[in-house]
Amino acid sequence: MIAVSFLTELFAFLAVLSGSTLLVLIYLDNRKVRIDDGIAKFRRHIDALSPEARRNSVHFNNPDDRRE
Repeated sequence: MIAVSFLTELFAFLAVLSGSTLLVLIYLDNRKVRIDDGIAKFRRHIDALSPEARRNSVHFNNPDDRRE
């Protein structure tokens, strides 16, 4: 009887431990910055620039458009 109680408590403890570990991993995964976030931030920054500044940024980053 004591062994059954011990096993029940052990499995309950492992279930709680596994569940809390899973929650922590999900939280840490959602907290990470994704590459798409950086791309969206860059596009918002470019869109906020004036047309003259945007032209210079696009010209500088476009190798086909460079004229020396």
